[in-house]
Amino acid sequence: MNFQISESTLRNTGQLMVSQSPATATGLAQTKYIRADRESEQRVVLIHGFTQNGASFKEIASTLAINFPFEVICVDLPGHGDSTGIKANLEQTADLMRPLGMESIWVGYSLGARHLLTLCLQNPDHRWKAILSGVNPGIEQETERHQRYQEDLALAAKIRLLKDDTAGFKEFLERWMALPLFQPRITRNSEIETRLANSPDGLADSLETTSVGVQRNLWPELEKLHGNLTLITGGSDSKYLRIAERAESLLENREGLEISYKVIAGLGHAAIFDQPQTLIDAVVSHAGV
Repeated sequence: MNFQISESTLRNTGQLMVSQSPATATGLAQTKYIRADRESEQRVVLIHGFTQNGASFKEIASTLAINFPFEVICVDLPGHGDSTGIKANLEQTADLMRPLGMESIWVGYSLGARHLLTLCLQNPDHRWKAILSGVNPGIEQETERHQRYQEDLALAAKIRLLKDDTAGFKEFLERWMALPLFQPRITRNSEIETRLANSPDGLADSLETTSVGVQRNLWPELEKLHGNLTLITGGSDSKYLRIAERAESLLENREGLEISYKVIAGLGHAAIFDQPQTLIDAVVSHAGV
């Protein structure tokens, strides 16, 4: 694994205090949100999706920190944001996230949900408080898995060609966000600007090391999960709706596991960003506040 070091920053915007920490040899770059005039009682860790970074959760993190007794940590996954210099697979990234506190409330979205599921299953005896949105436990057929990896390698090669082409990189991000998977939605300019903080090389690295085509099939391991698990899916996200329904069916009535399943009607894969209150309510429920 390779690592990039950046300088820490701290700013206080009224009640909200925001601090940024660099990537290190033992941890990912992260941004922390806390309310300056109140002690935090619970940590919440938010893990973003592909082409996003920790700043993609800015509004949700701010709302959680201001209105509830939470310390909220938004990580930058390897290849993204200030963790661009880190190249790590799912298992290695789990090792980098674990120091954030297994007792935390963990939220993973899409790529971040696959990272979080990997972390949970590396520590199956722990009673997790985990919220997974758009999670994929893996591709079961070896030939299909191989084909997907070849497709992601080809996409990674195309993204690398945009290293010195800012306009081309922006066009790629716009096309990515316009994929049918995410519809229906209206993309805000701030989302593009946030994703432009990533680099083509970093995103290509992420595809090469964390593609679902190289992820081990986690379906047979789901029954090992313990604790409190929430699955959130957009009602128009047909592929991931089927995955979540299957996961819920496999896990319901499992001893040592409480599972809840929430569908956000009329929205696609980015549902928790288009209707964040559902996610906020789920975090509050896990905290019991």
